[in-house]
Amino acid sequence: MSNLKELLTNKLEIPMLQRDYAQGRSSQIKIANAFLDSIFEALKNGGNLHIDFIYGYKEGGKFLLIDGQQRITTLWLLHFYLYKQAGIFDSIKESLKNFSYNTRKSSKDFCKNLLEKNFDTKEKPSKAIRAKGGEFGKAEDLNNDPTIKAMLNMLDLIFERIKDEGDFKQLATNLDEITFDLFDMGEFQLGEELYIKMNARGKQLSKYENLKSYIEKDSNISKDTDLLARIDNDWSDYFFDGEDIEGFDKKGCNFLHYANLFFTLKETKLKEAEIKAYIENPNQAVSEIYKPLQDINNIKLLDRVVELCRLFDDLKITETLKIKDSSFFKESLGYKDICYFFSILFFVKDKETINQNALNDYLRVCRHLIENHVLDAPNDTASFFRLFNYLHTGRDNIYQFLSENPTHNFHSRIYHLEARKAELILQSRNQNCNWEEILNKTSEHKILQGWVDFLLDFSDEEFDYEEYNEKVELKNPNFEKFQQYSSLTMEILDTLDSHLTLFQRAFLCIGDFSFYSTNYFYGNSPKDLFRDREALNSLLKGNKNDDEKPYFKKFLDELLKTKGENLATKMQAIIANTDLAQKQWWEQLLIGEEGLFDFLNKKKKTFQRYRRIRYFHKTEIKTTNDSEFAKIELLPGIKSSTNVRDLLDYGFYCFCKKYYKDIEYYKDITISTYESSHEQYGSKYPLKSSFRLNNKEVLCKSIESTICFGKNKYPITLKEGINIFDECERVLKLLNKV
Repeated sequence: MSNLKELLTNKLEIPMLQRDYAQGRSSQIKIANAFLDSIFEALKNGGNLHIDFIYGYKEGGKFLLIDGQQRITTLWLLHFYLYKQAGIFDSIKESLKNFSYNTRKSSKDFCKNLLEKNFDTKEKPSKAIRAKGGEFGKAEDLNNDPTIKAMLNMLDLIFERIKDEGDFKQLATNLDEITFDLFDMGEFQLGEELYIKMNARGKQLSKYENLKSYIEKDSNISKDTDLLARIDNDWSDYFFDGEDIEGFDKKGCNFLHYANLFFTLKETKLKEAEIKAYIENPNQAVSEIYKPLQDINNIKLLDRVVELCRLFDDLKITETLKIKDSSFFKESLGYKDICYFFSILFFVKDKETINQNALNDYLRVCRHLIENHVLDAPNDTASFFRLFNYLHTGRDNIYQFLSENPTHNFHSRIYHLEARKAELILQSRNQNCNWEEILNKTSEHKILQGWVDFLLDFSDEEFDYEEYNEKVELKNPNFEKFQQYSSLTMEILDTLDSHLTLFQRAFLCIGDFSFYSTNYFYGNSPKDLFRDREALNSLLKGNKNDDEKPYFKKFLDELLKTKGENLATKMQAIIANTDLAQKQWWEQLLIGEEGLFDFLNKKKKTFQRYRRIRYFHKTEIKTTNDSEFAKIELLPGIKSSTNVRDLLDYGFYCFCKKYYKDIEYYKDITISTYESSHEQYGSKYPLKSSFRLNNKEVLCKSIESTICFGKNKYPITLKEGINIFDECERVLKLLNKV
């Protein structure tokens, strides 16, 4: 067991292969303070503190420190400063000279100058030392050498701890009680090769430390001291958030791993399986696969990325930058996040200065391209790599570039939409109109994310309702109309959480906007997920409904001309003013009885798992009714056959509940709950009753156009031109006579 004085009876060196001193870094403040807490508790109480093993080996008359560098350097600084404050520095000066840093000449010279030069010990050390000009080293070394910066910061921490202490001499004397076990690896024929397997406290080196060591094997990188200083300081400050010490390494590792994928794609065409394996396994061993990281130009590019992230807020960019916060790299990156990372790597590529307006425009375009793509396959990331490689040539004026290059073979629909909007934004900037302002509002909307092709079409001067389809190219949108349509659409989307059923019923008054997707889909309250927003776009654009009609355009026009205090009252007015007799019986029930859409909307899932409606055409089932559809079912899932609710049956149940509640004459009538656990799929299974009136089973059969009450059957007319609710009331009155 030894203390520092005993260790320094021999020459002690931090060898070239070691990292810079890090414990004093501002990013390591939590670790530093925890270590100082333990030390000063022992110093003030006169107790012993043992700080575990110190590893090294003897070579050339020196003891080369392999593990324990951080602890020993902090102890050396404590001895230096406490003995100096106690006025007994000469008694230890010669011993302290036996300690030196060999990682950089500037670090070595600074340690030597600390012992030889004087400074005002009543001031904060970093300030007092810098005030001495070049006596302690060149200004650039004091400001950039990571070891020097960390030492100055540690001296400041020590200064704050002892400035109110009185007996410095006793504190200095008690340093002898800070001990450690010295392990001479040379005695066991072990040398510096063990370093690559160890770090502080004898643990395996992290992958991030191994990656940095691997990177610095390149002679060009190892000679660039400024770059190395930024890697050790600026990168560490970026990855360390002051709390999550363990996450620091993982973030640095993921940053380098996915950047290496970028550099690999730049040089090699990878197969999909190779990309998938690379993306899903960021914990690969450090090997030749990371060779691109030994290219100094690649590391300088990453350095510019870190600089951009750290200075992003100062640039006052209105767009967000996902990787600005290093927590972005805390977990393995998914396809979408990798594309965001790639977009930034391409923007800073070969770029020394950042134009904030150009960056803002570029980030917005990239966000639209990324968010409005499914991005569910490894090859998608490679395709986006090629897309951003193409776009980055126009990064200084991305809107001008898009307007001059309006098509691209990948992600063509959204790319072309970005080009359409780019022309309008350039027009806005050149002619002082407000296209840019309203387009940016749609861009910021969490559901639209700038995906407004249908609104541009609807507002076009040449829009033709009957001829409209995806192949029609419209180029003259009216600004006032677009502003009206987009503002109203955003208002509708913002109220869906509270008025979804009302919106669906009012929209259905205009036309059957549903589309087929594992049974028919009428829309849910969309989340900020691509598949949700894609489905919504199809509903509003109208390109997937049966007759491909843009009913949402008519719906917007109807809302704009309808009077009402707010959007909800306007939608209620549309429902109230609709002649239901002109609709199909099933449309009448969905519009007039809110309980049906309430059932469909109860399952708050994504589009792909949302509840559906299943239709059975009269050609599929032998029927006696006069409607196009023989049977329609409300499904609790996308392909359900149990807990299915027949639309006519459940619609009549909801009507009965409301009818009995509203009419005093029927207040004594009893109605059961609705139970539909039996199987249903068209006419495949026998139909069973799901509810009772006055304890008698009720069963509505659209196939037979009848309502059964107990053993009695009552015909009901389902043909167009008849109000289904009049029929329901007629049959209900007959039932109450039984």
